[in-house]
Amino acid sequence: AHCGARACRRRPEACTHDLTGRPGLRAPGPTEGYGPGAALDRTGRARDRRCRFPGCRRWVPTAGELDHHRPYAAGGETSAANLAGYCTGDHRGKHQAPGWTHTLDPDGTLTVTTPSGLTAVTTPPPY
Repeated sequence: AHCGARACRRRPEACTHDLTGRPGLRAPGPTEGYGPGAALDRTGRARDRRCRFPGCRRWVPTAGELDHHRPYAAGGETSAANLAGYCTGDHRGKHQAPGWTHTLDPDGTLTVTTPSGLTAVTTPPPY
């Protein structure tokens, strides 16, 4: 993100202006309850766009499939840092494949480890 000044638009990585309090530069806060609110849903889909499982290129369907990394029933909040987009098949596999581990970092980096110890890392696509 950058402040919008002409020099900062040309070189956004060089912007040193204070961006605190500017709307639209951060993910919305957590949603009460299991399902994400409209703003959080849009943020998760805009961040991930495609299934986050390594090697999958399917779009995250609009009907759902934003999955809680830490289960909601176990105290996981419904927030951008705890949601990842999956296609329907990989979402089911995440919950039904024994021995596979999925680790989601707050920045959206997903690490998948197989039962044999192989790991694959995916990051949200750049804008």
